[in-house]
Amino acid sequence: MQITKADIVIVGAGIIGSTLALALAKQASLGGNKKFTIALVERASQTIQNKQPNQRVVALGKLATDLLSEIAVLENLSVDSCYPYQGMFVWDENSDGELEFNAKEFDDSRLGYMVDSVECTIALQQEIERNSKIQTFYNAQAKSLSFTDAGARIDLGSEVLTAPLIVAADGGSSWVRKQARIFANHRSYLQHGIVAKIETEHPHKDMAWQRFMSAGPLALLPVNNNQCSIVWSVDSCETNELLSLTDEQFELALQQALDNKLGKVKLKTKPVGFPLVSQQAEKYFARNVVLVGDAAHSIHPLAGQGANLGFKDVRVLVDVLTSEGVLALSDIKLLKKYQDCRQKDNRQVDFLMSALHHAYQDNLPAWLSLRGFGMNVINQSALLKGWLATQAAGK
Repeated sequence: MQITKADIVIVGAGIIGSTLALALAKQASLGGNKKFTIALVERASQTIQNKQPNQRVVALGKLATDLLSEIAVLENLSVDSCYPYQGMFVWDENSDGELEFNAKEFDDSRLGYMVDSVECTIALQQEIERNSKIQTFYNAQAKSLSFTDAGARIDLGSEVLTAPLIVAADGGSSWVRKQARIFANHRSYLQHGIVAKIETEHPHKDMAWQRFMSAGPLALLPVNNNQCSIVWSVDSCETNELLSLTDEQFELALQQALDNKLGKVKLKTKPVGFPLVSQQAEKYFARNVVLVGDAAHSIHPLAGQGANLGFKDVRVLVDVLTSEGVLALSDIKLLKKYQDCRQKDNRQVDFLMSALHHAYQDNLPAWLSLRGFGMNVINQSALLKGWLATQAAGK
């Protein structure tokens, strides 16, 4: 059995784990005081070798896209997989409330980019293969995680990896988090998100469109060639009914749900559903393990902030690990600094998303009037709209 030693082992080579690996490697290439050896472990094969049709995009704001640019990945994405969007239009099914804002109102060229998560992962993994500071282990099914005085050991069967610090970037069902015995509270919204790519009759105007309805929000995320990626939140009991419709029936239902704002719609991919949950880890580290991204937190997708929160985790963790005077990567004070910085923010956003979700499901007449009034007040306030635009841009 071969034993490989590293300073940091990252488990999970998706967007967040791969970005973290490249960001840490970049510190060494800049001649910083920290020169890490990094091992990246992924249970699947490289994404480019197992590429599947993808209906989903993630809305990335300035912090996330700046980070992707710093590690030389953003510029390698084509407009088909990284599309700039300029604004948002939000309206309410059950009131006259409307809210619209555009980046130009705030002297900015864009709110962010709609990024194809699969294509971005491929670009990240290709950049990793060109980086000699990162050793990759694909198709690697971890057998066990154990701890010693020197650090942690991950048994991959034919190989054992040892490191002072293990980073769990392996998603909401994180194997590493479970091995580290970190509890995560799991709350179901009793809803599914239906995703698909569509083409609309009328131009999307480089805008994200979102309608709040009784069952949940419907979002259209603009991509190239006047297409959109939809995320349609519906009660779980209605999911199978919608997914069993013919293409023509689904298109008509979607067109009506959009209040005909963009005219007729045409499906470009088959709709699929996934359960909507909120999950928060009770803590972000234990012994030699630290959590990032969905391994630490997941939220309702109604504001598209899940990926942005993961990129914020990466930014803070890199800053903490590369700060002056760091002697031990698993130092409790060091990891607590990361946790204190990120856990509060992530929980606040989760609370706000849950509150917003429930607010638009309450259809009492008095509340409907107040809700619509509130949206229209915000729409007339440059200060409030600016704050919302900042949040939407993931800054």
